[in-house]
Amino acid sequence: MQKQTRKIENGLKREATKAVNDHNRQVRANRRRLESEVARLNRGQQHRTSVRYTVTRTSALRLHTIYREVEHSASVQDWDERRLALLDLAEIETANSAHVANALLGDSSDDLPEREGTALTDELSSVSDDLDKRWRGALFSISTDNPDAARHFCTSAREILIEMINLKAPDSAVVTAYPDGRTPDGRVARRSKIRYLLDLYGADDPSLGEFVDADIDDVMNLFGAFNKGTHGDAGRYAVTELRVIKTRVEGAVRFLSTVIRSI
Repeated sequence: MQKQTRKIENGLKREATKAVNDHNRQVRANRRRLESEVARLNRGQQHRTSVRYTVTRTSALRLHTIYREVEHSASVQDWDERRLALLDLAEIETANSAHVANALLGDSSDDLPEREGTALTDELSSVSDDLDKRWRGALFSISTDNPDAARHFCTSAREILIEMINLKAPDSAVVTAYPDGRTPDGRVARRSKIRYLLDLYGADDPSLGEFVDADIDDVMNLFGAFNKGTHGDAGRYAVTELRVIKTRVEGAVRFLSTVIRSI
């Protein structure tokens, strides 16, 4: 009996050790990816002549700066597993941002995506069936046969991100929690809503709140930069760009969903 018990205990220890090693390998891989994408973005800054995605590049670099501020925050040393999980996701989001900027600026290490599917599983359906249906509709719009693909997709994706926040951070609840959480024109500030969500999650850290807000801004900047371009009919290149933006939206949805579904 004792022999069997020791065997089980040793097996559990091996599984735990493997899980830790796998996690550490993934952390190192995420760091290498982030450093590679940011280095590529900085190198290309010197010789690019296109100004179309200047805002996109600037936004990605700003997000990286804010991420580093979160990472080096003194409070991180005392963060629990839930907060550290968000820090890991923030690193992935920062790398995603730099990767998409590089891809749109024509300097990507990977081929641009061709698939019309989605990497999301239940991140939206577990929050709202309506949001999941909107996302499916946005994906359907990314077609070479749809001359209005850019407007349709960007509008739908923007609304989905905003509604994810509003569903779990209604104005009345946010104002009750933070009476000073309005903008000068009287609207409830998105930053206050993010603070509310992070507080419920158990991670109300100012630096993390700034990152989440900047991450959403980064995605919104993509929509603006893309729609300002002159595309004409939805040709192959324009649709390919949209699919790059789609992958960025999916990451942001997954990040927000991690917070929202844990509340």
